[in-house]
Amino acid sequence: MSDAGQGAFERNDRKARSAMNTEETRIVRCGKCGAKNRIAASRPASEARCGKCKAPLKPADDGAVFTLRCTGCGAKNRVKSGRMESGAKCGRCGEGLDTEALFAPQPMMVTDVNFDEKVLKSPLPVLLYAMSPTCPGCAQVGPVIDRFAADARQKVRVAKLNVNASPRTADRLNVMGVPFLFIYDNGLVKESMPGVADINQLRIKMARYL
Repeated sequence: MSDAGQGAFERNDRKARSAMNTEETRIVRCGKCGAKNRIAASRPASEARCGKCKAPLKPADDGAVFTLRCTGCGAKNRVKSGRMESGAKCGRCGEGLDTEALFAPQPMMVTDVNFDEKVLKSPLPVLLYAMSPTCPGCAQVGPVIDRFAADARQKVRVAKLNVNASPRTADRLNVMGVPFLFIYDNGLVKESMPGVADINQLRIKMARYL
């Protein structure tokens, strides 16, 4: 092969490789851990697995509908899963909805620093669990809270407040003893109770705020 022919062959080979490397892709969010995954557009999401947690990826629009409050005007919005990546907006005021809240790990720890952001401005109703690592009663209630956090994911934000580590917030809430639970919705305390007996009690309590 002549030098000219060899050069043309190499240029064509580079073009072919470049075309392969720039194959059209799309972003699919994992329904289990919330991680974003880039996959080939030609590959069904149901055949791919999350790069973070290895769970099977679901199609972008699997028919799920979520309820989120607008953190601007407080209006409740129903959002289809297929609209998550395109940027869901409040139907009343047009402000962008905090869809990332649906994929936040929980139960999440809240502190004196982030209490307002994570609880008062939450787009989801909040179950706040005031606790202490040295509290005997908390050792019994804690596992119930953890189970409910997994059960209510993407519907309720479950948060833990260590009263020893965040005394200002504990004083602000007038927590006199732990374990103690607060239910928040739209930035306001709706209910409070000294602990909980079982997960079904929590489901019944939170159902009215969904």
